Amino acid sequence: MKDRYNSLTWTRAAQALFYLNAAIWSILGIWSLARLASDESGIKVSLLVVALLMFGNAAAMLCCGWGLSRLRRAWYYLALAVVVVNVVLTVTDQFGFLDLVTLLIDLVLLGLLLAIRKRYTNSRADLAPDQPG
Repeated sequence: MKDRYNSLTWTRAAQALFYLNAAIWSILGIWSLARLASDESGIKVSLLVVALLMFGNAAAMLCCGWGLSRLRRAWYYLALAVVVVNVVLTVTDQFGFLDLVTLLIDLVLLGLLLAIRKRYTNSRADLAPDQPG
């Protein structure tokens, strides 16, 4: 029973971190759009692409957070893939304070996802959607 409780608690923690990450990426996307409006340098297309990618990442994070509650193997693997891609892209680009924040969130998320993998990868995972624990 305690193991099921921990698994549910860690799942909810992972969901919360996905939602936090989505909020951060949404704020960064809005900030990029604001920069786009005041940009005089002629790189508006690049700034627009970056902002759209940030909103896309926020949407992926929201979907993964929601999807983890579905107890479906596919949602788990999608969440894992999104986090891994985010970690790889974060460390291969210019690195600043906000990158460090999102990297730390992503690493904690990765650890949580690995800790709760049995909840999603056992043979019954796709048979009981929306049931806690």
